[in-house]
Amino acid sequence: MFLALNDELEIKNRLLMKSTLFILACLLINDALAQNYESYYLQCNKADSLVFYGQKQEALNTYKLAFLTVDFVHTVKLKKAYDLAIETNSFQDAYQFGKNILMNSGKVDLIRCKSIAFKKSNYYQLLIDSSQFYIMDYTKRINHQYIKIIDSLLFVDQYLIRNNNTYKADYNIEKSMLPDNLFDLDSSNWHLLYNCMKKWGFPSEENVGYETYTNAWAILHHNLRLKENEKYHMEIFEYVKKGEYLPEDMMVWYEQFQQQNYGQTFFTTWDGNVSIENLTRIEKNRRTIYLKGLDAYVLKKNGRYMIAKW
Repeated sequence: MFLALNDELEIKNRLLMKSTLFILACLLINDALAQNYESYYLQCNKADSLVFYGQKQEALNTYKLAFLTVDFVHTVKLKKAYDLAIETNSFQDAYQFGKNILMNSGKVDLIRCKSIAFKKSNYYQLLIDSSQFYIMDYTKRINHQYIKIIDSLLFVDQYLIRNNNTYKADYNIEKSMLPDNLFDLDSSNWHLLYNCMKKWGFPSEENVGYETYTNAWAILHHNLRLKENEKYHMEIFEYVKKGEYLPEDMMVWYEQFQQQNYGQTFFTTWDGNVSIENLTRIEKNRRTIYLKGLDAYVLKKNGRYMIAKW
């Protein structure tokens, strides 16, 4: 069902005014801040904590401030802001966040919601009615060749190497050509992905879309935790600083790397050491890549379990 013409024009006029104010605000931001992902990460972390403490409107404003500081906002951050905007009846903000979710992911499912009030609003109807237009923008932006390669690498990683029969893909593999030790394919997977990174850049959400960015996690995780690939770590950290790789998405493999090769944790208390000295060290390490501090967790069984509060 399409909106009545006058309702649609009224909403579009409001959105145009808001977009104008948004652009003016951006122009007032210092150029050095325009791509400050440090500020963005920290503001998003602050917003999450404000939600936990019940300060939801302030949290929404903090998300909006964070999003102003960068050109590309990640879907996982947008989804939190989208849900919060709906919860606080900030439907115009929800429309803007939902629009960007579609342009990042191409997936309408991510903007579905349970709120009857929002679903009855003109903003939600306009979002749904315009969804194919925003998805077209997503389709034009992403690197389809890169996506196909990552999809094939994921098939090797999940189906061939790790025998994950739940992973489905349409590939014909001549098994006689495979090495005796299938884990040797991890290395070839990594070198092919790294060559793609040299050609097209990091498989960021902006580059390959939300779903493929998530799929690339497995290849990165299974290889960057290995000692022989430590030489790539500084380069990977730069992608975090530039907003192409979320800090929380690199945390687990780096933690495994530290434990396997240096015998200690780096970002977590998974080793059960909750001494003041160790907690201070871990807190400092977490802050270096903009992870949430330890105050965002409840530590159970001497820290072996870190239960997220926010």
